[in-house]
Amino acid sequence: MGSFDDLTPDHFATLVLRHLADVGKEVAEYDAEAFRIDLIDGSEIGLGNVYHDAVRLSGPKRAARIARFLTWVGGDETEHMHTWEEARPLLRPILRSATYKQAWSDDLLYRRPGLVTYEEARFVSRPAFPFVDELVAIDLPDSRNIVNNSMLASWPVGAEEVFATARENLETIAQPHNPRGNAILSLNDDEGSGYITSWPLAPGWLASFGQRYSGRRPVAFMPDINNLIVVPDIPHLLARIYRQVEEQYVNARHRLSPQGYTLDEDGTVVPFDRAGPHEQHQAAVRAGYHLAVWEYAAQADWLNRALERDFEFACYGLEMAIVGDIKIAGTDTWPYTYTVWGKGVDYLVPAADYITFASTDADNNAVPVCTVPFTAALEITGLTPIPAMSPIRFEARFWPDAKMLTQLKQASVAL
Repeated sequence: MGSFDDLTPDHFATLVLRHLADVGKEVAEYDAEAFRIDLIDGSEIGLGNVYHDAVRLSGPKRAARIARFLTWVGGDETEHMHTWEEARPLLRPILRSATYKQAWSDDLLYRRPGLVTYEEARFVSRPAFPFVDELVAIDLPDSRNIVNNSMLASWPVGAEEVFATARENLETIAQPHNPRGNAILSLNDDEGSGYITSWPLAPGWLASFGQRYSGRRPVAFMPDINNLIVVPDIPHLLARIYRQVEEQYVNARHRLSPQGYTLDEDGTVVPFDRAGPHEQHQAAVRAGYHLAVWEYAAQADWLNRALERDFEFACYGLEMAIVGDIKIAGTDTWPYTYTVWGKGVDYLVPAADYITFASTDADNNAVPVCTVPFTAALEITGLTPIPAMSPIRFEARFWPDAKMLTQLKQASVAL
């Protein structure tokens, strides 16, 4: 595997990648910026700790430390299965985009067919916020394993206890706000070992900013999985931070959300646009819409790649269809989203504020029929969500009949 004499970070990463290939471990991605290797089974191998250990050693001690690490990362998965008693103190909640778990599960099933089922491969998750899910990781010195259904089935507890335990553990590592510190908190954790973007999930953590902010609501931002920003809801400051965070989100390698999150009247962490009136309410609404557009686009990309490969959506047992998208329209003061349901085409329809129903003329040009609020359209057409798909989509393999069209036109709105 080469000499350990010149142990630069890149050299060390190359050694690990080469070893993983030698033992048949399949790598999804090497993230040089985070100094981490992601495996297709959802495991994350952080290289920072072992590298910093190794560079402080020399000769046989360095070689032994690296060899011990390589033996661990090259071992059989069954050797790293944790009992509930072993895993319990190591559980940590992590926030990921809603589309994150889809890509991992699909890659695992595609590259290792027959070894696991889709249900077994799926990560244990629940919605934390719109388009953002809460997962649970087992925090190890040199890696992080994300809990999936197969692992959960081997434990004597259910998912709710796993989530509750992870949040309890988080309370012990989430650093309380210093009331004498800066009003703006900005933290970066490239290695992910501090779980800083999960801190808003810790009970009471976001509320701890109240004294410092003198009655102003704290607003937390997590543009990517390694950065956390908290500011008071001062209007001009919040406007600037929303612009800054959107830029960070768009340019991030591992996006999380451009939205801000604060506390509602019950002390629950919610998106800022759901926490009552504010001068920057529309900025929060736009951020939520941008998040929806990005997440649906990421989902569409994954679904379309699966369709090109399999000619169906195998993970969901669905036949070929057009993967619909959503668009933002309206004005700065009144933005909205819409999607299109076209005649003669099978669609996987995303959720939006409105659906535009479109037929075709004799020249096959699209002709709008009506635009209907989404909830009314669902009630009239009877569409139901596709099970387990996130973000949510609806299978539309028919064109509304005459009775439905009459009702849809009656419910139509002018935008």
